[in-house]
Amino acid sequence: MSERNKQLVEHFINLSWNTGRFNLLRQIATPDFVYHTTFAEGFKDIDTFVEYVKQIRTSIADLDVSVEDIMAEDDRVITISTFSGSFQKPLFGFPPNNKVISFSAVSTWEIRRGRVCSQNTLVDLAGLQRQMAQDWGNGPVRAAG
Repeated sequence: MSERNKQLVEHFINLSWNTGRFNLLRQIATPDFVYHTTFAEGFKDIDTFVEYVKQIRTSIADLDVSVEDIMAEDDRVITISTFSGSFQKPLFGFPPNNKVISFSAVSTWEIRRGRVCSQNTLVDLAGLQRQMAQDWGNGPVRAAG
């Protein structure tokens, strides 16, 4: 079961972040799918998650998400991923810098009956902030999303 769940999560990442094949993505997510990330406030259902990914893919058109490590036990999966691409259009109020950015994220996933039901992602905001070459002040980075 753990190996199948790893494959499911990698497929989910590929369909969403790497290829934008959202109709197929919806088929492997539960109807009550929930997404949370440190990069944007609040929780998202599958449709809001899709819109969130579309926003990011529009600003970073050549976005690539590489799974660096993946671990699974029973219905839980953990991924360590690297997001990279050229920041070419405004995103969440941040102006583009036309630089290639790369940042890490750790996600925990829950699988139910062969479908993804939740994803919680911790993004390396400090690493991302350093690459943006912009003074965002001394407070925490808070992106509207």
